[in-house]
Amino acid sequence: MRNSFRNRNLLYAVIDLSYGQLRRIPVSEQVALTFLHFNRWKYFSNFGNIFFITLFVLQCSFRPSPIDRPDIMNYPEGITALPEDGEYFSPIRSLPTGFYVRQVFMNNKRHRPEFLISQLTVTEAKNWEETRFEGKLVADPEGKGFRFRPKLCRIFTSKGPGDRWALTRAFECDHFEFLIWKAGPNEIRLVPGPEGEEEGLLLRRSASSVPGRVTAVVLRAKEGILEIWGIRLARVRKEATLVIEKPDGKRTRLRSLKTVETTGEIQADGNILRPGDLILYTNPGEAGPLAYE
Repeated sequence: MRNSFRNRNLLYAVIDLSYGQLRRIPVSEQVALTFLHFNRWKYFSNFGNIFFITLFVLQCSFRPSPIDRPDIMNYPEGITALPEDGEYFSPIRSLPTGFYVRQVFMNNKRHRPEFLISQLTVTEAKNWEETRFEGKLVADPEGKGFRFRPKLCRIFTSKGPGDRWALTRAFECDHFEFLIWKAGPNEIRLVPGPEGEEEGLLLRRSASSVPGRVTAVVLRAKEGILEIWGIRLARVRKEATLVIEKPDGKRTRLRSLKTVETTGEIQADGNILRPGDLILYTNPGEAGPLAYE
């Protein structure tokens, strides 16, 4: 009898009413109340998630440009001319197992100005990787430089020079913005750098660089074969002539072996060439031939 009474008590729960009275509620009713409270909590939990996601998106949407800061926004004093068109390269920088180099191509004289930023990364552990920034170039109102805002950024990989690039990732980058100004004879400064370097990058071009000529940089030499890279090498034709132009203006004729998209190989032919040297290609009819020794 006692066991029967005890079992019946298990079917009820006692709660405190607002009147100060006690009432026993069946367990089934308590489960229903619990489920109702859970649904309310779940609703507010979902609402909270949506609220925080919306707040995050708004913060990202209104995030200021990387250069919209007073310490790097202003141009240096004394700049009176816009940068010249051409192809500019950064120094080749070492990595623990490889190297990387950046390039800028600028042609402001066209009806629709061209401007490209590209970075090549070569490591032993991975394939070659090329990151390309493409977008719109606008002259600064003060006439001291240009402002570049990329619309599309893409990452390509390949096994090495002479192989075609495969697109691996594309991402939005219109929240980036860069300033470009003339830093000296045949030099420009890009602020910030493609990876957020606040001091920016210093890039140089060959003295004979013009949009009608294609420029490439020597990456490394293997058994008399020079590996080169340039974002416009795909425009080189078979009849093109090529020379290396040293910083002192001395030019030497070279022989091209092949070009595939943005990489290629040339024959050293006993010439002393070093990583960072610039090669100039001239297609027939696109620019005047360069004299060489």
